[in-house]
Amino acid sequence: MSITASVGIGGVNFKADTLLVQGLLNPHAAKIGVMPLVVDGICGVLTKGAIQRYQQVVMKVAKPDGLVQPGYQTIASLLAAAPAGGEITATRTVIKLKDGDFVKVPTVFDPADGTLQDAYTAFEYEMPDKGSRMVGAQFALAVPNVIKVWPNAKMRIGVVMTPGLLAHEQFHYDVGFVVARAFAHQATIARAASYAALVTTYQGLEKLHFKTRVALIQQRYDVDTHHGTNGHYQKIWLDRMAACIANPKANQIGGFWL
Repeated sequence: MSITASVGIGGVNFKADTLLVQGLLNPHAAKIGVMPLVVDGICGVLTKGAIQRYQQVVMKVAKPDGLVQPGYQTIASLLAAAPAGGEITATRTVIKLKDGDFVKVPTVFDPADGTLQDAYTAFEYEMPDKGSRMVGAQFALAVPNVIKVWPNAKMRIGVVMTPGLLAHEQFHYDVGFVVARAFAHQATIARAASYAALVTTYQGLEKLHFKTRVALIQQRYDVDTHHGTNGHYQKIWLDRMAACIANPKANQIGGFWL
């Protein structure tokens, strides 16, 4: 894996070569003090500046020329410094929900079935865009990275938060975390022949995990437990969740894929 022609200031800047250089530069963005590059194959001002910063900060070049040439030191350094390890992980800003985490509102409806509920807990998530990296000749998401998960919880005004209700809402929130962990693993190992294909792969994984699989688990839980009012089935599902959280490599809960 290398470039076929020069990339950077005064370079030939073939698209395929520029894509490779951008992907190799992105894991060093924080160290060299630049924002992650958009890996688009266009050698603009930001890419040229990142090359110069890499030469200056990492290679300790006194007068960086901002040019990456086949067979020369800059491309050799970039290829040698390409990270082989690291992963994407998931974390929660809140681990155990409490009454104060719920926004009090006049009415609460479950968007899945339209029923009036005492409370409803969803989750939000965010993964910083750190660009891509190269693994061999393939594009992969930059590592390390962390997906942050936090609750979006509402409770109907006048409702008293009981231990049973809180456990019910905690389950719905925990689904977001365990699914985020499974998604993080798949995002770490995702590979594609181009940056555009990597973006498509990422979007597909995001929809599969956070839309399709979350909905299936949440709906099955609510059906089995009658929205947390059936203590027998709620305990079964809560035990399943406890075991799932305790196993960082878990990819299923109750027979459903995360």
